[in-house]
Amino acid sequence: MRLVGFHYGCPLTGDPRRRLSPSVINRVALMDAQLRKAGMRLLYYSPSHITPGDPQVPGYLFEDGEFIATRATIPDVNGNWTNRTRRLLDRGMGYQAFARWAEARHLGIYVPHAFSELVGNKLETYKLVRGFHATLHPHCEPYAQSDRQLEYFIENGRVTFIKPRTGSKGNRIITVRRDPSGLSVTHYRDGQQRRYEAKTVKAASEFVRLLTKGKKRYLIQHGVEALRYDDSAFDIRVVMLHDGVAWSWVHEVRLSPAGSDVSNVHQGGRSLLTEELLFDLLGAEAAQQSMYELKSESFGLTAYLERLHPGEILEVAFDFTLDREARLRLLEINTKPGLAGIGADVSIYDKRPEDEPLFEHWVYPHVTPLARFLQAKVESRGA
Repeated sequence: MRLVGFHYGCPLTGDPRRRLSPSVINRVALMDAQLRKAGMRLLYYSPSHITPGDPQVPGYLFEDGEFIATRATIPDVNGNWTNRTRRLLDRGMGYQAFARWAEARHLGIYVPHAFSELVGNKLETYKLVRGFHATLHPHCEPYAQSDRQLEYFIENGRVTFIKPRTGSKGNRIITVRRDPSGLSVTHYRDGQQRRYEAKTVKAASEFVRLLTKGKKRYLIQHGVEALRYDDSAFDIRVVMLHDGVAWSWVHEVRLSPAGSDVSNVHQGGRSLLTEELLFDLLGAEAAQQSMYELKSESFGLTAYLERLHPGEILEVAFDFTLDREARLRLLEINTKPGLAGIGADVSIYDKRPEDEPLFEHWVYPHVTPLARFLQAKVESRGA
């Protein structure tokens, strides 16, 4: 039996199934089931628990819907779904020491930490995307906590975003909206919105400085004057998946609560079928053209990014929106997205019969290529 690693934060006490999100449980359960067909098993463990000199690591195997504690030899091939990777590894041997340790042992980690860190920095992502398509990503720059900087952005668009430079599931995003009645500052965190009215740019800037104080670094970005759907903002999440042979995609629309500018599911958004929303907004012919452009940009950008780490990226996600002229604009890139559609909210152990078509549309096409990619990496290493 060959083991394939699944890197994630892994507590060594308690039942992981009670702590993990449906997105992670679904990945573990469905990938393990797929790998078993090839005589392989998934070992769920944290790389922070690796000890230099010890060839084994504590973790869990998945058996009949349960996580079974075990110690096993560290797998040569590992899928990387860790959050806050630097912080996680610094609890163990340290981020840099782990990188050297893994390289010396030719450990396969997919996607590589270096790619996750690069893409996880929204400012670096903006610079990267400009090399592929100069106008696809809205202009952004480091937030300098300057009244004049904020004034410039406000004067050049109705909505301005101030975001943490690293991924946040929509948390700590701040929007400054300019309406005929004045300015409003909205802070998004843990699914809640706090809104402040500001009569002047200086007052709005003071609110933003208060909300961004601390060690976390922010960037400021032009908001896209985007189409709305029933008074809700939306984005189109495209997840690109490599199965070891070719790229495929799954996609969904994430619709914000009414009146919100943030569509992350973590902030109260919900999923819709991409084709249905585009048809409702644009009509049949324009919707078909928009889908063609969405596919072209997604596959093209994926090929552009893959040149950084050829053959090492198994999953990358793009968040697009449509401006008022129905042109695609890229908002973010994510190397560790939640499962598409219902898979982020409902585990396979809690799904109802009426959920099965949604799993077939989103979840199974998302997970299957991930397992096949890792299987192919194991097989390429031989017995």
